[in-house]
This record gives sequence, structure tokens and C-alpha cells, in this order.
Amino acid sequence: MKKLIITVFVVSLALVSFGINYINPVGPTLIPIAELLSSDISNEVPGLEINLWRSVDEAISMLVTGRAQISLLPVTVGVKLAASGVDIKLAAVSMWNGFYFISTEKSIDDIKDLVGTVIYTLQAPGQTADTILRGALESRGYEVGRDVSIVYVGGAEAVQLLASGKAKLILVPEPFASLAEARVQSVIRSMPIEDLWESFNDRRINIPTSGIFVSGSLDRSVVESFLLLYQQSMSLSLANREKTAEIVSEKMGGFPIPVLQKAMDTAGFLFADSEKAREETTIYIEKLRELDQELTGDIDLDALFF
Repeated sequence: MKKLIITVFVVSLALVSFGINYINPVGPTLIPIAELLSSDISNEVPGLEINLWRSVDEAISMLVTGRAQISLLPVTVGVKLAASGVDIKLAAVSMWNGFYFISTEKSIDDIKDLVGTVIYTLQAPGQTADTILRGALESRGYEVGRDVSIVYVGGAEAVQLLASGKAKLILVPEPFASLAEARVQSVIRSMPIEDLWESFNDRRINIPTSGIFVSGSLDRSVVESFLLLYQQSMSLSLANREKTAEIVSEKMGGFPIPVLQKAMDTAGFLFADSEKAREETTIYIEKLRELDQELTGDIDLDALFF
């Protein structure tokens, strides 16, 4: 951690006078900030506070009321918030792809394999996999509620339902996909969301799953300081897998450490600032908007990126 703090000490001074609250979901996206979580941020990086959210509604509330200035959100959720008038901009993408169908009955190789199923997926409507799933279904003329049912649960709960036999098919990110493989006999992992995307699009892209959104009123130097801190924390966290898994396990209530270590290989962590992430993110949003504007809102893409 000393290496991290020393490297960004000068630029992190920009945070001192602003009092920045960064919010991050409890789950796999804790992995990139494990180095930050392992230290006393209030002492080592003055002006920065880290808080964790457990539901999309909680995160939205903190953003709308101004209690958070920087947030990690599903990209589709952040885009819809921006489209609704919340003054936030996409500064970086830190997690790509990473969702998988896990089934106890059959491999999911085509959209038609989903007809007649009940799919358990994360949290609430609007998260990345849910949005792509709905887009894929609509592209083939299927309707949620008529041809396919979607149930929203927590990641650990989805795995428990699969293990108990109450669920036959879940669509979850890492590390919950790996947890399902460890806990449930003979499960089948299939069709990652980038394949689901390709099923109704000609061009294959990496799916921007989780993005860092910043308040539009934040000074550029503050944003750049935070992004540098985040990027270096990610690099160190992924390099020190054992320590990172221990930290994240504790934050996730005792999540199995070996599963977390395994999941780091397939979770899709790669930092790309808004300039580097812009092309694939733009393709992603434009294609979803063409299919159904409700999936993205009427977003001004020129104003979205930091």
C-alpha cells in the first residue's frame, strides 16, 4: 500500500479540499479497490471517503442527493441516470463482460434455448446482463413475462436457489458463476454476455459492465487524481491475489477465498479511461437504443463522457 500512496501522493492532494465520497457495490467490483480498502483512507489519502452500496436504489439515492461524487455503477444504470437529467459523466470503465448463464439442465447456445425458462439474475432491472438479455429477446420477437420470466435476486441467493433446485438457470457475474460451479454438482456454464450480445448484433464487442461515473461539477484535477489512484489500486490488487481475496471475502461476508482467486481470471477487470472506452461503449449504447430506447433512455452521447 505504501507504494500506491507514495506514487499518487502529490496528485491526491487535489482531493483534500473537496471531500470526495466514492461509492462501490458490495461484490466482485471490490477486487480492484482491495488495496484502498486495506488502508485507512481518511489518514493516507485526505479528502477521500469510500462507502459501499448493496442495492441500485441505494446508489441512486446517494447520487441524486449529492452524497456521492464518484460512483461505480453498471454502465447501463449510469447511462439511464444521465439520460434522466442526473449530472454525471462516464470517466472510465473498469470491468468488461464477466456474466455467464449457469444451468443445472442444459447449455444455453441460442436465444431460443431461453424460451419457457425462469432466469434468476442480479439485483434489479437495468443492470448490464438484464439489459442485454432483454435486447436479445426483443430482437427475436420474444417478450419477458410471456416467453421468458426474469427474477431479480442477490448473487449469493441465486447460487443458493440453484443449489436447492428452486432455480434451474441463473445469469450471474463472477465470482458467483465460479461459486455455483464449486457448490452445485454438474452445472453447465455457457453463453457469456458477449456471446449473448453477438446473437443479435453483427459486430462483437467487449461489453462495458461497470463504469466509474463522476459528478459533472467535479474539477478535472480531482477526477484525474481519483482515476490514477483507482488504476494503481487495481494493478496492485490483481497482482496480490491472496491478500486481495482475503480483503474482499471479509467485505462480502465470508465469501470463499479460493473461489474469489479463481474468479479473478474470468471477471473481466481492465481499466480504460473514457477516451479508450468510448468506441465500444458508444456502439453498445447506440445498438441498445436502436432496439428499445427504454433500455438506455434518451441519452446525449456527446455529453456522456468525461
